[in-house]
Amino acid sequence: MRAVLMHGRGDFRVGEVERPNLSGPDQALVRVTLSAICGSDLHIYHGHSPVNEGAVLGHEFVGVVEAVGAEVGRIATGDRVVAAFFAACGRCRLCRRGWWAQCVERAIFGHGELFGDLGGGQAEYCVVPNADLNLALIPAEVADEQAFFVGDILSTGYFAAERGLITPGDTVAVIGAGPVGLMAVMCAQLFGPARVYCVDMVEERLRLAGELGATPIDSRKTSPQAVIQAATEGAGADAVLECVGHMQAIETAFNCCRGGGTVSSVGVPNKTTADFPYLEAWTRDLTFRSGCANVHAYMPQLLELIAAGRLQPERIISHRMKLEEATEAYRLFDKREATKIVLTP
Repeated sequence: MRAVLMHGRGDFRVGEVERPNLSGPDQALVRVTLSAICGSDLHIYHGHSPVNEGAVLGHEFVGVVEAVGAEVGRIATGDRVVAAFFAACGRCRLCRRGWWAQCVERAIFGHGELFGDLGGGQAEYCVVPNADLNLALIPAEVADEQAFFVGDILSTGYFAAERGLITPGDTVAVIGAGPVGLMAVMCAQLFGPARVYCVDMVEERLRLAGELGATPIDSRKTSPQAVIQAATEGAGADAVLECVGHMQAIETAFNCCRGGGTVSSVGVPNKTTADFPYLEAWTRDLTFRSGCANVHAYMPQLLELIAAGRLQPERIISHRMKLEEATEAYRLFDKREATKIVLTP
């Protein structure tokens, strides 16, 4: 089959690999109908995440079930499905408590041998373990271009908003208008805030954030802290959703947050350790929450919200390309010449 393969830093190419087959009774073989490039794929592209050469890439994908193992009961051949970006076991203590993101056996699609060697979704086929848990059925009225979002970034945006403890009438600031930040802009509005601001430095992304209901702030031209404080009698945002992961973005989040407010950080960190403003957080009664999205908890509900027309994540897609064009697609995404790219096998 054809797949996007890791050949080295900045060197992703489409090549031939053996088609995967079922090797366990809880698995499903999915024929991929659409996949996407995620911001966290760029961590691999830049060499920041270790992935073995030859690994099949991609963790955002939807498809049709071609075959299932004997123990699969909820998923059947012919079903349209979306995969969570990681596979959980469903049996460990944390899975049983509903924290699948903390599964002791968690493995991530498209991240090679060091992360469970699941294979990847930027391919023609992918095998999904524990299929009854790690796949969600796509409602008939939801298109592939909508459904794939729930397996990662839409769930991540909702996770950020939920953990931001937004209440009706609040002021919310989203730091970063990349794909995850744009999902956070959409999801924050489900919680009834009076205002949502979005901070970034890329004009096209800020324009899109504005179309999705946020007030855009270009941090190249003005101070986000000053703008938000001016609109809140000097207080700051009640909830700040940090969707970048760079230390500068986290610092901006703290600066924009009011005393007693909450900073919810979901951006993949660009450093393993950094200084933390303990005294400031203590003095200002700030709550800081961070984490990798517990996507399994949100996938069915978000699919229903899409089906009902409450969420339209496909609006951020800027490029529709063939799998064979993946090398160029990664170049465009890396250069910020694309907001979200989907690939069709």
